[in-house]
Amino acid sequence: MVGAAGRLILLLTAAPVLAQLGPELEIRIIYDNTSARAGVKEDWGFGALVTFRGRRVLFDTGTRPDLFLENVKKLDIDPGSVEQALISHTHPDHRGGVYRFFSLNPRVRVHFLDQFTSSAFEDARRAGMTPSRVTRPFELVPGVFSTGTVEGDPPEQALAIETRQGIVMLVGCSHPGVVRMVEAVQRQRKAGSIRLIAGGFHMFQQRVEEIAPQIARMKELKVERVIPAHCTGDVAKQMFREAYGTSFDTAGAGKIITLP
Repeated sequence: MVGAAGRLILLLTAAPVLAQLGPELEIRIIYDNTSARAGVKEDWGFGALVTFRGRRVLFDTGTRPDLFLENVKKLDIDPGSVEQALISHTHPDHRGGVYRFFSLNPRVRVHFLDQFTSSAFEDARRAGMTPSRVTRPFELVPGVFSTGTVEGDPPEQALAIETRQGIVMLVGCSHPGVVRMVEAVQRQRKAGSIRLIAGGFHMFQQRVEEIAPQIARMKELKVERVIPAHCTGDVAKQMFREAYGTSFDTAGAGKIITLP
């Protein structure tokens, strides 16, 4: 028989092996304009959970707090497992759920851009939250970075994840322009390519002749795989599908993206 001490040694020895059995990176889309899974509801906005080497970061939290938390529950996400929450920009369709989420996990560290509206910080104060004011790139957990402020209308921050297969990006709305977001990440992380980008590309009000050069530039920047979501728009999604072929994928609330 193996005693308690022996069982502990076995568990500690096995832990690294068990960790390797799962994906290095998992992204669960919690909130999006479309649904990719029965029972997980769609709504205008974006939110996703990043699990990277066992560490969890929340990126954006949709529009409606009740729906956001309902989808969190349906996706079997334990709020207490989330260490950090990064909100891409000040618009309510990206920060709507963070205040109620904070009430379920008051230990989570929340990060707003310094340029967020006063109402965003006032909502945080009423929720008992004191978000950090982001002005420059920083590391949330090992290998997961904020771009800091990328100037636009409004300013925005993206998430960059340094996986073994290359950089994975999450963007909320890409108000500064999705190309500009990609260029910021490549400059900051000294990366010659982007393995994957997912999120809102903010092209839903753009014409074909405006979208085409952006897709061409993303190809030049060696963006390898795209998963457009939220505010990208149907026309742009179809154009990305045609340009990227099998390296294009759809998003939707309930979608789970993994890198082994």
